Formats: sequence, structure tokens, C-alpha cells
Amino acid sequence: DLQRQVGMAVAQEGARQAAGQARHGLFEIKAYIQENPSSVKVACFLIGLVLIVFSILGCFNVFDAAIEPKEYLHNIYNVVFGVIICICDGKESWMQKCGDIQTKLFKYCYALATQTGRALFYFYVGSMTLLVLPDSAFWKLIYIILGGVLSLLAVLMLVMGWCGEHCGCKGRYGQMEGRGAEETATPAA
Repeated sequence: DLQRQVGMAVAQEGARQAAGQARHGLFEIKAYIQENPSSVKVACFLIGLVLIVFSILGCFNVFDAAIEPKEYLHNIYNVVFGVIICICDGKESWMQKCGDIQTKLFKYCYALATQTGRALFYFYVGSMTLLVLPDSAFWKLIYIILGGVLSLLAVLMLVMGWCGEHCGCKGRYGQMEGRGAEETATPAA
């Protein structure tokens, strides 16, 4: 009986320490997620939504797109990329209601948690949207606008991330959007 009580006490203490380490690790991840100003976040989120909508419409041949199989595949990828963009720049409280998907995405794909990584991803999606154009003039115009805006937002994010301090933007590593210096503590080894 004494051995069982000691075993239970040791297990409880181990669980408490594991929970503390998990909370500490989550705090460190949140502290290093770099955010864009609200206007850029809203623009990226809306472009992600528009990319999803028009890619789905393109898959179902709406507006007489008459696209080829490679363009169907491109539209499917764009839907996935649009969802990722919306997760990255969506409101944190919304993402927590969806199984805390934003934190999971940033944990397993850390590059998207950084300003530079997210900007490079957005530039990739924008350039692919610009480079893989359908034959239809209507869809070509839509994709040029979407790809161009997404690429410009990516360049803006890179400029803010790399030169922001020199251009009057606030510092990096989560100091935007009113976060304090206590959240930007150096990670423990």
C-alpha cells in the first residue's frame, strides 16, 4: 500500500511537471509568432477567402471556365493554400474555436509563424497564381489580380519584417499589436 501511494505521488508530480513544460513550450511558441499589423492581416485573410471562393468556382466550371486538368489541380492547391492563409491571418479566438488550428499549424510548420516564412509562402502562392493562367479572359483577370495582390502583400510583409524598424514600424517577434516585452523573453535552452 505504501509503495502504491509513493508511486501515485511520483506519477502526479511527473504529470504536473510535464504540464508545466507543455505550457512553457506553448508560451515560447506564442512569443515568437510574428504578427502583421491588423490592416495587413485583414487584407491577407480576405485574399485567402477570395482565393478559396474563386478556386472552388473554377473547379466547378462556373462562368464557363473550360479549364484543363492541370488547372483543376491548380485550383485544388489554391483552395488548400487559401485555407492555410486564412488560418495564418485569421483571428486567434476564431482559430481556437476550430481546435486551436492556428497554434498547431505554427507548431508543426514553424516557418509560417515567422514574418519572413509567411511572406515567402504568400509570394510563392501569388507567383504560382500569376504564372498558371487559364485561357479564359475572365479567369485570367481574376488570377492576375489575386496573384498580384498576394505577391504585393508578401513584399510588403518582407519590407516590414526586415526594414520595419528603420521605416517606423514597431519591432519584431510579437511586439506588434500591443504585445509587451515580457512575452518576447529569450527561450530557455
